[in-house]
Amino acid sequence: MFFALTQMNERISASDYTRTIPVSCPGCNKPVFLKKGPKIMAHFAHYAGAECHQFSEGETPQHLLGKQRLFEWLTKLNIPVEMEAWLPELKQRPDLLVTYQNRRIALEYQCSSIPFARLKERTDGYMSKGYEVYWICGMDYVPTTYTERIAAFRQKNNTLICLDSNQNTLHMYHDLHFDTRNRLQKKQFSIILSDLDFPSFETLFNKPQPDYPRKKAAMTYQNHLLLLKRKDTVHRDFLLNVYLGGHSVHSLPAYIFTTPYKTLEFCQPSYIWRYQLLRKFRESITLQDLKAFSQAIPQYDALYLHEPLEPLLEFIAELEQAKVLKRMDDKSWQVQTKKSCLDFFLDGIMVINEAND
Repeated sequence: MFFALTQMNERISASDYTRTIPVSCPGCNKPVFLKKGPKIMAHFAHYAGAECHQFSEGETPQHLLGKQRLFEWLTKLNIPVEMEAWLPELKQRPDLLVTYQNRRIALEYQCSSIPFARLKERTDGYMSKGYEVYWICGMDYVPTTYTERIAAFRQKNNTLICLDSNQNTLHMYHDLHFDTRNRLQKKQFSIILSDLDFPSFETLFNKPQPDYPRKKAAMTYQNHLLLLKRKDTVHRDFLLNVYLGGHSVHSLPAYIFTTPYKTLEFCQPSYIWRYQLLRKFRESITLQDLKAFSQAIPQYDALYLHEPLEPLLEFIAELEQAKVLKRMDDKSWQVQTKKSCLDFFLDGIMVINEAND
């Protein structure tokens, strides 16, 4: 933390502190001490063993420097900003509290891991009292692979915003998607923080990003075989359901196994929920059916809930192309048989095999 309280309850900055008077943490009121050196920014720290909910995550040099960079940037823009402001109605202390066009905005710079429940609690707290909030990630969050903590911070416009406090550079990672080999792909836009005005900064979080065409491919036979060897609970349950359904992995239609089978919304491989969807519907499918079905698919925890229908609608389009479904209108599709989509396909295979015999 950059500020502490004197015995007179006055805020004093670490850069002005001379160690002549005792100071305490603004969050827990416990004594703190000054840390500074040639390679360490002046800041206050708790003594060993102290527990503080306001500064409990610890502040790395990267985090301290990032807060200072953001504070200096906003100050140069003549935007009112307060560092480590105490919000008594929330009992929270954002890294930076910004007042802009009569709006109150909390800027949080997150460098360390944080439990999703705590992340959501803090965000909901701000929003419940009329504060807007922007989460800026540290460089440990650069999305090289797609993990739960990356998913948690994915913005409404499918971006992730990271600050390199050492280089004073803001990076926007956008167009996050998986390629046909299930590897995470992204585009990157970078700008020196001091070259950015505040409206442009907000645009990074809010401006819709264009949709790009996605390639799909069939899963290889070798990868089909690998599914049979998976030992995790998710795949054991999937293989058991296939067996109890009277099917086999190799007899299932190819469009169940198109790649990428990873999605940004669901933490379950798509071939599992595709199989379940095909078995479920027999006569028709509506958009409302898809919405209800999507709620049963395990999803990544995310601050900004993304409508999980896109992967389902892409699959519906594949079923239309395969003549399994017929579009009736914008919100409904007709199954081409009274049997389930899956049994209709498998019956077709049996007819072909019998004819060959």
